[in-house]
Amino acid sequence: MSEIGQIAGRAGRYLNDGYFGITGDCGEISAEEIDLIESHKFEDIKTLCWRNSNLKFNSSSNLLKSLEENPNQDWLKRINECEDEKVLKYFLKENNSKIQHENENQLKLLWECCQIPDFVKKNYGHHLEVVSKVFEFLNERGKVTNQYMKKQLQQLDKLEGNVDSISNRIANVRTWSYVSNKVNWVENQDYWVERTKNLEDKLSDRLHEELTKSFIDKRASVLAKGLKQDVTFKTEILENGNVLINKEFIGQLNGLKLELDLKVGALDTDIKSLKKAAKQNVEPKILKRIVQIKETSLIELKDDFKIYWQNFPIAKLSPGKDYLNPEIKLIIDDMVDNIEKIDFNNFLQDWISKKINTDLKSLTDLKNISTSNTSIRALAYQLYENNGVVKREQVNYFLKKLDQEERKILRNLGVKFGRYHIFLFKLFKPNAVSLRIALWKNFHQKYFDLKPPTFGLNFLKEKKDFSKDFMLLCGFEKFDNFFVRIDILERLFIKIMDLSKEKEIKLIPEMLNLLGCGKEDFLKLIKKMNYSSFSKNEETYFKYIPLKTNKKQYVSKVAKKENQFSILKNINFK
Repeated sequence: MSEIGQIAGRAGRYLNDGYFGITGDCGEISAEEIDLIESHKFEDIKTLCWRNSNLKFNSSSNLLKSLEENPNQDWLKRINECEDEKVLKYFLKENNSKIQHENENQLKLLWECCQIPDFVKKNYGHHLEVVSKVFEFLNERGKVTNQYMKKQLQQLDKLEGNVDSISNRIANVRTWSYVSNKVNWVENQDYWVERTKNLEDKLSDRLHEELTKSFIDKRASVLAKGLKQDVTFKTEILENGNVLINKEFIGQLNGLKLELDLKVGALDTDIKSLKKAAKQNVEPKILKRIVQIKETSLIELKDDFKIYWQNFPIAKLSPGKDYLNPEIKLIIDDMVDNIEKIDFNNFLQDWISKKINTDLKSLTDLKNISTSNTSIRALAYQLYENNGVVKREQVNYFLKKLDQEERKILRNLGVKFGRYHIFLFKLFKPNAVSLRIALWKNFHQKYFDLKPPTFGLNFLKEKKDFSKDFMLLCGFEKFDNFFVRIDILERLFIKIMDLSKEKEIKLIPEMLNLLGCGKEDFLKLIKKMNYSSFSKNEETYFKYIPLKTNKKQYVSKVAKKENQFSILKNINFK
């Protein structure tokens, strides 16, 4: 009751009439309590806190004993150890060589210094340092020097920063204001009294500005009042996404997510008012956008695994059970109800599934192949797991098991049997490459910084940021420092085979145009593929020089029972 009376007094209720109200979690004030406060009737004070003022300074031990002395009256209660007493004990127990424990004048001075208030209350070590420094000046020089005072205040004479930093500076200035106001403690006392007062006033004005910006949000007050009175607000969403409620800017609607414009240090009540007003007025706008997206399907998947609508991300892919079945995570405001979220998530899941089944049809058909032939299933599995392209040497064992009719089954699904690779040729279209690489990155969570080569390029020279494995996923084979698109490589071999009846193959412009490279790079490339070039009748020719290898030994090694791919014969991956 006495505390409520103090609050009422500070509010000026003894001068002007007012009202009793509550805030936060406070309970209601009863009519009886109000009557007692207005009549200024409070419970009797039965005890008073007390500390001995008759201190003995003839020795440090007697000084401490006199501070700990108990009162001789029952209605007096000795106050617990105060901050100045703690500081005194610290310096006396530190065995400071500068303190003479039997020197009465010095002990009195030390006790005065220990009573410097700790306005900062954050760094106790800093307070002890201040007390120590002031005592040192007074004990050795008689006063704190102008130079030292100037240095301390210079460090505090700054207006930038947030509420905490400015408040901390004000607390430090108050410490030096206290020191300045003590008689004969500083040189040029009048100057430093005025200087600390002006600096404190200047910092206090700056603090007031920051507090006003941080805690007083007029928008929230207006909206809170309107919500209580069930007022209908006028909501506008500008072209730049800014959201205005009754012409008050409350935030920005980015896609399906509202970014509230919250002030630094905004009160919880203000935040709740803004969110409540937003749900009442902005949620219908978001639901309208969702309906528009469903009706038009004007959305796209980009390389960052996010689904965009009008350049705003509305969802993001995350790894699913396999790379052709990613999961969807919505980027949507919390104000939208869960039922709406689930329905929209299902829509996007259907959208991405249809996109995959359309753009990567040959890959999904291969995944869902229905055959009892274990070699076909094993080869199909390898192609699926490797994103539609696999090196021929890795599946040679299964290829030898396939006759032409069995190969025809795979060809009908878009499988190409090349000299170096087995691959799905339809997957090298730009939209198919972008989609399958994005799905592959998303599922395996790697190669994030790598991007497929520019579409339309068939021949590339190696760069530092090229990864051999990633480039194979993109459909490019590596020949030392060259990369050649796999399907173009096969077309080159077909052209070479058509001209190889004479064993000596003439270099024609169509070959260079097909790869998109110069003559010099072409000759270097075919050399890496075991062709030797030579000049004849002012024309350039080349012929194949087979490597001398023990082919039978290689085949028997691949066909061993413990070959890793033989395990796949018994796997049903439907």
